[in-house]
Amino acid sequence: MAGCGNRHWVSQLRNPMDIMVGLRTNNRLGFPMRSMRVRYNTLLLCSLLLQPFLLQAEDAAGESAPPWYQFEVLVFERIAPGAGSTEGWPDDPGRPDSSNATWFSKGDPLKGGKPVAFRALPAEERSLSGAWGQMRRSRDYRPLYHVAWRQPVDHPDKAKQIYFSLLPADGGQASDFNPPKLEGVLKLSIKRYLHLDADIVLHRPAAAGDPRANQGSYGFAPRFRHYRMQHSRRMRSGKLHYIDHPVIGLLAVAERYVPPEPEPVETPIPVPTIVPTDRPTPAPPQGQ
Repeated sequence: MAGCGNRHWVSQLRNPMDIMVGLRTNNRLGFPMRSMRVRYNTLLLCSLLLQPFLLQAEDAAGESAPPWYQFEVLVFERIAPGAGSTEGWPDDPGRPDSSNATWFSKGDPLKGGKPVAFRALPAEERSLSGAWGQMRRSRDYRPLYHVAWRQPVDHPDKAKQIYFSLLPADGGQASDFNPPKLEGVLKLSIKRYLHLDADIVLHRPAAAGDPRANQGSYGFAPRFRHYRMQHSRRMRSGKLHYIDHPVIGLLAVAERYVPPEPEPVETPIPVPTIVPTDRPTPAPPQGQ
């Protein structure tokens, strides 16, 4: 289009009014007013025509695919005598909000050569199995939950929450009167730095000497002690992080994960079929 040759300069104008302001403040060049009006109309038209394409380019740049990470968490409880006894714990600390959370799934972590988000990884791909074994042999700690998975990590406004839980202490079905032994919500996000938000609740049946032990709901459900841990932690890739709590503990590690490149599909090269053609039979040689 005539008059639109310098598109780079026009691309810097985010509002058509910028053109008018620019011409007014740079009249020292001495253009006649008629010439300036012609230039203004031309530049205004160029800006209006190019603005949708500039906005599309900005949207495409802002919607780049989020990076993938491999995460691993190990949740444990403190069982040493007196652990958490000096704290004042509320009777009802609330429970994690899992209304918009996803769940971990089982199966092959790769499907068609591509990673599957929130797919629990097999034991051989975990790095905290040694810590799990040490806690099992300890008299002060008891490991409760251990999982590793991969996922794309997005902005906090778009990041997904993951919900996990264990069966109740008696092995029965979880309900409002028989809560799971452990439940929690994890949220991993990235803005300027990588962050982990954890909201975990441990439900322990009250001890025999606890006044709550004989105060079951509706006369049959035992009362529980509830311990809630809510924590937000900035994480560094490749570093082990420990989140402390009087009763609950959490080990977490994150590693940047690069999804494998899809294997190239070999396209067979068609081999042309040679069809023999009928050739004329040569004439027998004539005698001398």
